[in-house]
Amino acid sequence: MTDASANPTRRGHAVELFSGFGGLSLGLEQAGFDVDIGVDVEPVNTATHEYLFSYGKSLTLNLMESQSKAIRKALPAGQDVDALVMGRTPDAIIGGPPCVGISSIGKRDPNDPRNKLMNSFIQHGIDLGVGHMLMEMVPTLLQPQNEALLDSIREMLFQAGYSLVDPQVLRAIDFGVPQRRERVFLLIHRNDRAAPEYPAPTHGEADDFFLHPTPRVRDAFDGLPDADDYDVLWNRDWAETGMISPETRYGRIMACLENDAEDLSYKRPFRRDIVTCSQRTVHEGKSIDRFLATAPGGNEPISRRHRLNPDGLSLTLRAGSGADHGSFTAVVPIHPKGTRVITAREAARLHSIPDWVQLSKTKIWAYRQIGNSVPPLLGRAVARSIMNAAGLAPAAPVDIVPLGDEQLLHAANSMPKRKAA
Repeated sequence: MTDASANPTRRGHAVELFSGFGGLSLGLEQAGFDVDIGVDVEPVNTATHEYLFSYGKSLTLNLMESQSKAIRKALPAGQDVDALVMGRTPDAIIGGPPCVGISSIGKRDPNDPRNKLMNSFIQHGIDLGVGHMLMEMVPTLLQPQNEALLDSIREMLFQAGYSLVDPQVLRAIDFGVPQRRERVFLLIHRNDRAAPEYPAPTHGEADDFFLHPTPRVRDAFDGLPDADDYDVLWNRDWAETGMISPETRYGRIMACLENDAEDLSYKRPFRRDIVTCSQRTVHEGKSIDRFLATAPGGNEPISRRHRLNPDGLSLTLRAGSGADHGSFTAVVPIHPKGTRVITAREAARLHSIPDWVQLSKTKIWAYRQIGNSVPPLLGRAVARSIMNAAGLAPAAPVDIVPLGDEQLLHAANSMPKRKAA
């Protein structure tokens, strides 16, 4: 096992299960972890993860079954000092198992078989012998009807020599994300490791001398070219736009034009004179009329889309529903100007995903990847608590990590076709 006190300045090592494209991985890396392995059941997700985290491995595996052997085999093979010290045991396992069985937009069935994926997550952490686990779930996990489910998790951990810190709901807006998204994070530690503490808010909506102001929609879109100005975006997701010049701190950080002292992630090479993830959506004239008739901050009654208020905050960006709940695509918000829905890049800005990140070239999948992920700034705050509990304090790296083969972003879609919302 790793003793952090032997080398407290090294980077942490983590495995992410149910990784999606890697939103939580981004936050983890920003907190000072290397994400050695990402695991997801969807090939389009693992392909995107491989593109973004080329230094690790991305595995397409069904986590309804035990995959501990495959994960351990894929861990660093001990070619460097850190890996030898690690003994092929990661510091932490992280992830957000599918929550359809208990979600507020699902059936809220505590006996839904997919709820067993929470136990699968924990069992993989136990099998790998990690010191800490971080599991992300929807806030409904803490409602009375799911009490037995949470108790079973506590008992499973107790039997294996682990403990659960009392779960808390964290708000993305409290950590610099311009989106009203709430999630429960389960902080788990092996009993011979320190218990993590939940992070205190760093941002607030109201004026507060001790907190930074939460960025607004206007800040999120700061400097982004308007997709409507580029006809090429009807047929592809990128356009040459020239260099952008955001004015707000949030916009400049998203554009990778300003240093963020708390960001300990690796730098990636990317072209700053193009906009990506920005394919346009075709709307009928009557739809545009309804969008324009919807006040900023209001909801369009037919499509149920929310029109963003530039001085406000985004509602939770959702991923859409599965076949058991209508097979609908996500209800993408209306852009503040009122003539179209937002692009995937604009959604990424609302999610604190930096501009160097590219997602699936299939637009529906890009929206879905965002809606299913943890905003990196929220993930960073929680991951830092794991880093502190592990006794690690790495410095910002100077390495530049290459991105993977861009063909990975064209990975085949295994998701069934969706109906229009």
